[in-house]
Amino acid sequence: MLQLSKKYIHLGLMALLPLASCDSYLDVNDDPNRAKTVSSDALLSPIIVSTAEAHYSLAIYTSMFAQQLAAYTSGFQQADQHIDVRANIAFNTIYLNSLNNADVLVKQASAEGSSHYVGITKVLQALNLGLMTDTWGAVPFSQAFQGPLELTPAYDSQEQIYTTIQRLLDEAIVELQKPTSTVRPGGDDLIYGGNISRWIKAANSLKARYAIHLVEKDGVAAANNALNLLAKGISSNADDLQLIFNDKNLNPWNRNIAIGTTTGNFITAPSATLINMMNGVTYAGLVDPRLPFMADKGTSTANYAGIRNGAGTGGNTNITANTFYAKPASPLLMVTYSEMKFIEAEARFIANGGTRTSTGSTPEAYAAYLAGINAHMDKLGIATADKNAYLTNPQVAVGPENLTLSLIMKEKLIALYLNPESWVDVRRYDYSSAIYPGMALPANHNPALNGQFIRRVLYPESEGARNAEEVAKVTKGLAEKMFWDL
Repeated sequence: MLQLSKKYIHLGLMALLPLASCDSYLDVNDDPNRAKTVSSDALLSPIIVSTAEAHYSLAIYTSMFAQQLAAYTSGFQQADQHIDVRANIAFNTIYLNSLNNADVLVKQASAEGSSHYVGITKVLQALNLGLMTDTWGAVPFSQAFQGPLELTPAYDSQEQIYTTIQRLLDEAIVELQKPTSTVRPGGDDLIYGGNISRWIKAANSLKARYAIHLVEKDGVAAANNALNLLAKGISSNADDLQLIFNDKNLNPWNRNIAIGTTTGNFITAPSATLINMMNGVTYAGLVDPRLPFMADKGTSTANYAGIRNGAGTGGNTNITANTFYAKPASPLLMVTYSEMKFIEAEARFIANGGTRTSTGSTPEAYAAYLAGINAHMDKLGIATADKNAYLTNPQVAVGPENLTLSLIMKEKLIALYLNPESWVDVRRYDYSSAIYPGMALPANHNPALNGQFIRRVLYPESEGARNAEEVAKVTKGLAEKMFWDL
């Protein structure tokens, strides 16, 4: 796994916006001094960087909605209380940087016969589209990126975007399996260093992710589809789709959130809902050894405590540079082996006839559940003795006959800390306190929602101004469900 190169950060800053004509989001004059083409190996790195940045920008919000984090500051408290949430930066980062430049790279690499670049970029397109549609719902894609030919692109429905995601991933796998590529990725591939077999695994893993989203709509068929895809997906922590930073190019959780613990400019901190799942409160006496790797309570001698969502006060823990996710050189995790094992556990549980309230499943489902915990603990570097003590605790080591969806999804919520995918799961299971013990409406909750949890984010005001007619057609309220959420 390559660390993020300073060279490619510079390329990213040069290449992100000016490479090509955009959709409705840019209106720029032609600069004769600006390069009209950039090589494929120079394009890939900034797309990867902007994808990771968008992942972080969304996770600030989605982690509050999934009650992994809670807000300190007034601006973020509104989002924590489900009031007028828009996530403008993430929207613009994905469209102006990631998807716009990915469109350029796919066309350019296709024309030059660089099939491996085409394949990698289509995986990144699918990942970015997934982040978008699971946050906002309908989004522009099929008519986007045409420059002056189409300045007000229509929004594709979420169901259409899901079809597009699977198509992009299928096309990516075909391209990646081709034996030749005019230009081959290497050091510019900041995720896998040009290891094409790992990109194929990542593509199948993303297909499995979006398949499991459909279990409410398609039931056992969706579960079985996910299981078939997992067999070809990420198979160890070494395959994780992640971007590793370094001491010069800092992890965004470090440079944006952890810095607040040293300057006093606090933004977010761990939520009481998550912390209580791990500190022996919700599960009496079960203390998770991952706690100090995910939340820092400094010199406090009290038990770990999080902030109640919406309250803006309380708690004694923070995200600091001492925690795994916010060290300067920590990886930003996007798709992981641990996630795949929890998808497997859920899929096997459902395929075996399991429901939200049933108890017991197959040995294979139980083994996947334990493997998901084990993989996450290994990722964080938990000591073997501490890991084994947790995995053999009677509240964790329940046996196949006592496995529940609540146990699977609670452990997945922990393992997908600071990942937007967690909010998808929480919505799929309707913020249920039976699935996620301790889950409740935040304090000072948006009264306009009439006691309903947030289900989607509003479109940016700038998008409404630039593409008002199309935005008006697809705008829905914060509490309206996604198409996969019945």
